[in-house]
Amino acid sequence: MRSRIPALSWAAGLIGNERRPKGPRGAALVSTERLEQRTPLSASPAVVMISATTSDSQSVTIDYALNQTPSVGAPLQFGVYRSSTSQFGPGASLVDLVTVGPTSPTASPPLDSSGQSALAVGDHRATLSLPGGLPPYPKKPYVLVVADPGSPATVNPQDTAAFRVYTIGVVTHGGIQDPSWTHGPPWELQTAYMMKHEGYDAVIAYNWAYQSSTPGTAIKQSPRLARILLHTASRFPSSAPIDLQLIGHSEGTVVNTYALVKLSTEMPAGLKKGYIVDTMLDPHAANNNVPGKQYSNAGILGGAANMVISNYQGVANDPRAYFPPVVDQAQVFYQHNKATPSAIYNLWGQVPVVSMGPLVHYYNLGPTGATHSGNTGVALWYRNFVAPTLGDQAPLVQELQLSARIDAPQVVTSHHHIAETVVTTNQPEFSGIAPPGSQVRLYMGPANQPTKIGPVGMTLANSLGYWSMTTRRPLVPGRYRAVVNSFSRSLRTRPGLAVVPTAPLGEIIVKTPRG
Repeated sequence: MRSRIPALSWAAGLIGNERRPKGPRGAALVSTERLEQRTPLSASPAVVMISATTSDSQSVTIDYALNQTPSVGAPLQFGVYRSSTSQFGPGASLVDLVTVGPTSPTASPPLDSSGQSALAVGDHRATLSLPGGLPPYPKKPYVLVVADPGSPATVNPQDTAAFRVYTIGVVTHGGIQDPSWTHGPPWELQTAYMMKHEGYDAVIAYNWAYQSSTPGTAIKQSPRLARILLHTASRFPSSAPIDLQLIGHSEGTVVNTYALVKLSTEMPAGLKKGYIVDTMLDPHAANNNVPGKQYSNAGILGGAANMVISNYQGVANDPRAYFPPVVDQAQVFYQHNKATPSAIYNLWGQVPVVSMGPLVHYYNLGPTGATHSGNTGVALWYRNFVAPTLGDQAPLVQELQLSARIDAPQVVTSHHHIAETVVTTNQPEFSGIAPPGSQVRLYMGPANQPTKIGPVGMTLANSLGYWSMTTRRPLVPGRYRAVVNSFSRSLRTRPGLAVVPTAPLGEIIVKTPRG
């Protein structure tokens, strides 16, 4: 049944939350408990699903009864699906298919906690690991586990076990907002309404517009947001997993970050079972000590704007936004476009963002002409192109994900006790995953000259999205920084969607190859 939580919570906006560190993502099948023995019924199917749940959003734990031992060559399979209802049907979306032996006459079957075969006749409890986890899927809030999903017998209710996942959304605006916006900036409320329409069970549009023009007040909002999240989570069934998606713009990313940090010490069971997505839109802490250039200014008033920004940030001294360990999926949408004389200045997203947990996916909106705020702001781009599809897991965002790594690096500790990446070849290898068929470009430049960076390699991702390349020419020994971009032709024909997925690789030390 659907929760009776109101559509919007005006005390703060719409929703957010946090969770505890996850347990190990272990083997595909781990028996944890032996259930009461059942007497098989001849009319029952070979496998009867009893129940399903999750403890960490990275796996599902199932109770099932085997009425006959699987034969060699016909291993037991469980399909994990997302669905809009608790019944398995053609509208269900496959998450993963887990095969449980036996794979050969001599293979040892997985064992339960008592040392008995998990494939023996009787009742069992097992944990099925899901490499991609169970990200929020508001339009399909049910997780189904189906025994032998390829069999026509899956129409039998005994073949399926299901559980309901609830989803909380949080949208947090940035600093220096119009205090007359009683309920928050329009883009924030519009995004929140879209999320509610997309199937989120509760959404918090966190409103701190009245305080936002006072430097240093961003960090003071985090404990309040954490309290609102705890209250919202308490209104769902205590046994149910609760997913959380936080969306923050500019200084709002600071508010969200430290609300998550606060929650991590007092997270309820439901949030611990759920999946956390943290989305940053042009993250910008008001702090003059953040490395790198922070904004662009232009025109006669550009110098005055520079002074005002520096003074404000000096007083605010916000802590930097980052991704805490409780985050399962991290996204950053940013731009570094030049200010126009009419706009005077344009703040920049502070990237890369430190992550204590997952790999961060970056999306550079520079080619779209995006700015930090206003009618061409990053937050409005997200509202227009991503928010309306969040109920279906934002296909555009998934399609454009880019990952990159340095192949066979050495990690050494410097005399400052900092881990550094070293390669002992002057043409290092890089590889990763990008949108299939996209053009992948590698940029490198001296680490001590951030603005001096240029293309050093290019390739195409194959039909599955895999790519690899080396630099076109040998590199002179030294310290470099590297960035990988991917360019999808299909987006060039769609106005406003010229987003460039980006993967910062940090600093790389190239040493002279040994002869």
